[in-house]
Amino acid sequence: LAPYARAGVDIIGTSTSCTLMLKREALEILELDDDDLRAVSERVFDISEYLLAMHRRGDLKTDFRPVPETVTYHAPCQQQGHGVGKPALELMALIPELTVVESDATCCGIAGTYGLKNEKYQIAMDVGAGLFRQVAENRSDEVVCDSETCRWQIQAATGVRSVHPVEMLHRASGL
Repeated sequence: LAPYARAGVDIIGTSTSCTLMLKREALEILELDDDDLRAVSERVFDISEYLLAMHRRGDLKTDFRPVPETVTYHAPCQQQGHGVGKPALELMALIPELTVVESDATCCGIAGTYGLKNEKYQIAMDVGAGLFRQVAENRSDEVVCDSETCRWQIQAATGVRSVHPVEMLHRASGL
């Protein structure tokens, strides 16, 4: 990836944990001093972050069709680590008739793959209980979340379909 990054190519990802690792954590946590990694980290963007930047520049087509649904949005912990706010909320606000209820839960409990382990499963479910309760109270048609492991956890715990924010944009685009 480094040659592309040095050439000015943006690197876009849909996995909040993977893009966070490339963007920041590999340099900070692993204490790597690597010119290739530094070049890549400067060009890595989460897809919602990138699409919102496109919108702000006027480069994103936003003639969205109505999506008459109510969804709960959960911002995953890893996405918070990107330090870009909640770009998915701003993007979904562009979709006519879409009602987005933001979760105030801090975590779904999965913690990457932590909650998938048999011995940690109940802890993960207890941590995510507030979010699962909110989804039920909101009577959400779907749950929207940027992280794939969070989506797995939320859908398994609530029985409510969980999708990436880009899926909502895709649907609103009529694709």
